[in-house]
Amino acid sequence: MKKAICLFIVGEKYWKMYNKNRAGFESYAKKCGADLKIIDRPMDDSFHRPLLSQKLLIPSETKEYDMVLFLDLDIIISDKAPSVFDYLPEDKYFGAVLDPRGTEEFNKTWGHIPRILEETSEMYFTDRHFEANPLLQGSINGGVFIFRPEKVADIFKEYYFSEHNQGELNSFEETPFAYFSQINNWFEALPPAFNVQILYKIKGTEKGKEVEHDEKKLPQFFRKYYYKKSGYCFYPTKKYKNYVQQVIAENYFTHFSGNYPIIYN
Repeated sequence: MKKAICLFIVGEKYWKMYNKNRAGFESYAKKCGADLKIIDRPMDDSFHRPLLSQKLLIPSETKEYDMVLFLDLDIIISDKAPSVFDYLPEDKYFGAVLDPRGTEEFNKTWGHIPRILEETSEMYFTDRHFEANPLLQGSINGGVFIFRPEKVADIFKEYYFSEHNQGELNSFEETPFAYFSQINNWFEALPPAFNVQILYKIKGTEKGKEVEHDEKKLPQFFRKYYYKKSGYCFYPTKKYKNYVQQVIAENYFTHFSGNYPIIYN
């Protein structure tokens, strides 16, 4: 069984992120008995779709492997994380963590956007111009996904080069990944610990709200300066660092989506 962990690194900013987290990726690849494969260029120079959507072409770029795990660069891997390759059954070809739609964390995080709260799993797909299907399970986050390249590459590549348009609610690679894997009964929902998003932990929990309240005590001019200079949406206070380290320790993959500052191991 030939396995790989794939990273997509295009641009100086992302090489800096990779270099800060390189040891973690290399250590986990070794634990899993996998190669570390880096894609460092756009896979479609014509940009039929935006760069994010080009994740749909990754299976076509990795056909020399039997199984591949893709990770965003803002993922921190816990030392206790088991091999995710053990979590994709032989009869399933694509795995990811389902969005926690309907949970308290989800509802608190998106409470300020009624459209998201009112959106059912079926509406998520139909609002993006995909047909309803009884096999649909839900939306995913594209920061972590595992797949069998030979089984899925062609259908994702075909979609990428199609003229289908998701409309105003474009979710890039996430919707087609979820849609085609689910309607074809390829999909395996990974345990949530394989993609725990800091966004939900800050916005959707009581402890996170305490951390957020503490950060808001900092002078506004200082926070605005830091946000602009760093590109982050939050200043890494001591409370934030302690809470994030707890989240990392309790889970497998912690995902700093939403531009939250990454706390490296």
